[in-house]
Amino acid sequence: MPENHVIVIVYTTLYRKGGHQFPIVAKTLARERKENGFEGEIITEAVESKREVLHIFDDLKAAGKLVEEFHFVGHSGMYGPMFGTVKFPEQFSPYEWEQMEIPFAENASAFFHCCRSARWFAPFFARTFNVRAHGFFWYTTFSKSKEKYKYAGDSANGDLYTIGCKGRKSHGLGASAMKFAGLMPAEEMKTFKPEPPSGDTTYNHVAELYDAAFQDIRVRKDEWKWLGEHLPASKEISVLDIGCGNGALLFALRDRIRTGSGVDESAGMIAQAKKRNAGIEKLDFSVIDGPVLPFADGRFDVVISMMSFRYLDWDPLLSEVKRVTRAGGKFLILDMVTVPVNFKEYPKLLADKLRTMFGQKTNKEFNANLAKLVSHPDWKKMLEYNPIRSEHEMKWYLESRFPGQKMEIINIGWNARLVAFDSGAVEKGVEVKLSYP
Repeated sequence: MPENHVIVIVYTTLYRKGGHQFPIVAKTLARERKENGFEGEIITEAVESKREVLHIFDDLKAAGKLVEEFHFVGHSGMYGPMFGTVKFPEQFSPYEWEQMEIPFAENASAFFHCCRSARWFAPFFARTFNVRAHGFFWYTTFSKSKEKYKYAGDSANGDLYTIGCKGRKSHGLGASAMKFAGLMPAEEMKTFKPEPPSGDTTYNHVAELYDAAFQDIRVRKDEWKWLGEHLPASKEISVLDIGCGNGALLFALRDRIRTGSGVDESAGMIAQAKKRNAGIEKLDFSVIDGPVLPFADGRFDVVISMMSFRYLDWDPLLSEVKRVTRAGGKFLILDMVTVPVNFKEYPKLLADKLRTMFGQKTNKEFNANLAKLVSHPDWKKMLEYNPIRSEHEMKWYLESRFPGQKMEIINIGWNARLVAFDSGAVEKGVEVKLSYP
């Protein structure tokens, strides 16, 4: 093994629960790597922000060292490791990872000892950095054994592991009982090779199906009602629609705005938007690549993201939103997030379900077209590479960036819900020092 090869183990201590135990997990990993024959330097370090992670890689590059193994121990969301605290969470966006330079050695590996990292992040990391990446599909838990769940409590003594494990959150009370009876095996980490996506990860191949389903965006009744209540009353406003899709939202708003611009990363969707809005001079549509908005400072009164914020590069994009929005302007977000319904929400769940069922009976054409869209293999492939966020991820992020503003729940399902957020005056939002300005 070359002298300049190192193992890097980073962990968090401040974000959410278990912070005092993650250093013990890192120490256990480091000891086992030594016992397994690694003779080089093993770096174990706490990282509480994105910038601290970048400093580690910068120092390694400056010292001419190459990373043979990279380990992250801590919490994660669907799009990867989380840093900071729940009061002000940080997460590298896909764009930021793609701009990053990590000095990996040939045949290096990365390991993500955190919840659900195998569902999206580990394969993305493998493709991005051309290394093998490993992660867990299920939620993780602390364990005294790496072969099966062995209760660790709050212990910070002896060996400690973060393992993927079926439990109450994923498999109900029966799985929880098996865990505490010592009968639940640890999940084996899933391995991903640096391979390209196995299909189209964008909306391009489903653009026409999407356009057929959402010819009139007002079929999204709850979202349309909320939006109408939060748009300024003046008809002299300029609106930017981020993730505009087929342009149906701006088309529906055309009589109550002065100008509208729509942007989307899908060229297929923009083609549908231009076709739908041909001849409407006040509306324009363009393809963007990454979190950069091709507009002058202070161009818009309102920026809207409807059913697209989950896919966006949050911090880099938010900086651009604030730049192109006039003082006093606002950012309106409507999206779907995942979270199981809880018992006290059952009355609202029932009311929302009955209202949805009634809507299905009164709009059969929409429901038939929607069924064609969501059952199409290309739609399912797109969702595989663009997962929905968890409720707490979006809530903690938005409410931390715009203190005093609250995310609203406007429709509840069994395992997902529609949420909405009004930023208020964007200039009152917190200024975030980005890793990549």
